[in-house]
Amino acid sequence: MINDLKILLVDDDKIMLFLHEMFLKKSGILNDTVLCYNGSDALQYLESYPSQETNFLVLLDINMPIMNGWEFLDAIGGRPYLNRVHVVMVSSATEESEMKRATNYSQVIDYQQKPLSIESCNKIVNSEMLKGFFENQIAR
Repeated sequence: MINDLKILLVDDDKIMLFLHEMFLKKSGILNDTVLCYNGSDALQYLESYPSQETNFLVLLDINMPIMNGWEFLDAIGGRPYLNRVHVVMVSSATEESEMKRATNYSQVIDYQQKPLSIESCNKIVNSEMLKGFFENQIAR
């Protein structure tokens, strides 16, 4: 059975959060989204989440104050919920080194350029790692 999926949008730019949430909805994704303004907010949310069944899709910016995307990825390593966290890096960084660095983290399933689009949201939804989470939830 496919468990529940929560989506965390993690970015310090409120306009990007708004755009990304809008594109997810326009892509037909009906999941509730949680907005986090840095990695620390996202980490606190994961740490305090009561369900042991819920999976998380984290759309994660890299450059943020307080705790950046890399620090967030390091912080969740070894946590009991790690295998239930699927991360898509969403960044304006175009350096090949950043994309390559993302592959060092097993929970990173994709790397997308900012801002997301309907096409990139569709790519995320159709990701092999997320198959089954959206089958009955997409409003087309």
